[in-house]
Amino acid sequence: MSGTSLDGLDACLVRETLDGSRIEVIQTLEVSFPKDTQHGLRHILETGQANLSDLLRLEIEYTDAVIEQCQILIKSSKDPISVIGFHGQTLWHEPDIGSTLQIGFAERLSEKTGVPVAHQFRRGDMARGGQGAPLAPLFHEAHFLRDTENVAVLNLGGIANISLLIPGRPTTGWDIGPANTLSDGWHQIHRKQPFDRDGAFASSGSVHQELLGLLLADPYFAKEPPKSTGREYFSPAWLEKTLNKLPPLDPADVQATLNQLTAEQVQKALPEDVHILVVCGGGVHNTHLMDAIDNTVDPLVVTSDTFAIDPNYVEAACFGWLGLQCLDNTQLKTEKITGSKIPGVLGSITNPTRG
Repeated sequence: MSGTSLDGLDACLVRETLDGSRIEVIQTLEVSFPKDTQHGLRHILETGQANLSDLLRLEIEYTDAVIEQCQILIKSSKDPISVIGFHGQTLWHEPDIGSTLQIGFAERLSEKTGVPVAHQFRRGDMARGGQGAPLAPLFHEAHFLRDTENVAVLNLGGIANISLLIPGRPTTGWDIGPANTLSDGWHQIHRKQPFDRDGAFASSGSVHQELLGLLLADPYFAKEPPKSTGREYFSPAWLEKTLNKLPPLDPADVQATLNQLTAEQVQKALPEDVHILVVCGGGVHNTHLMDAIDNTVDPLVVTSDTFAIDPNYVEAACFGWLGLQCLDNTQLKTEKITGSKIPGVLGSITNPTRG
């Protein structure tokens, strides 16, 4: 799995329990993007433009990094690998027109590893009328649902998505808005570093209430789920358009306000009867963001470590699990999550050539 933040490739070995109710994470591995690949992908994500030859080259470079990573995990495994769940890199997501673009050369990955590859998880859902995202709530239900407690799971990636796991009710989930994508970009501009380590820069500022109010007025936040979004919507230009309505602001205040924007959307998404908010994703390492959420919401806030899964690898584990469901041809119920008209299999299987 790699997200819109482009901060690295996350992979893990997972095993489904015999009753299929939980996922056990056996081993994890994070690797950095090759710098040229990272810069090339970031350009496409920020501009929506690509030379086709460059795009094909980037897909090969991206896939080869994944191949090397998977080969390390395959060699370390005591058991044979049934399937590789390969999300690929999202370059553009447009649910309003019913399509999405994830690159990743699944056939190359399968041939080089000798393992079946499940890939293109989102497009089948969109063909059935869904948003194609978020898909993580399906895994959250399988791993985090409890019989006696109402649980919400919050993923703080480039975009924040939330899942509501209430016993006796259908699982729901949606993208609530930006998390790391805007704050990382702002920090890169003003501190020349890829992200705000421990939220130190945001902690040096204060929430600017007028800016927060203008950001919260965006129509996306008022839309009812199912809904999904991405970096192509919540872009630096989106933020700049709002900042241009105000006098120049202290950059640290903007950084703090972006974290509070996320916290406000989390609070808005949570029903009153949720007991525990489980947080995962790269944003858990931003102390200022986590404090903002903890100070804004009512439920007990914990990280996914409490549920025996590293916050950095919940999404990678998700697509390992989705790979297993695809391999088993399992029809997954996405109607209450993505808005699809009917359940269906997510993803396609590519098999390696057998010599």
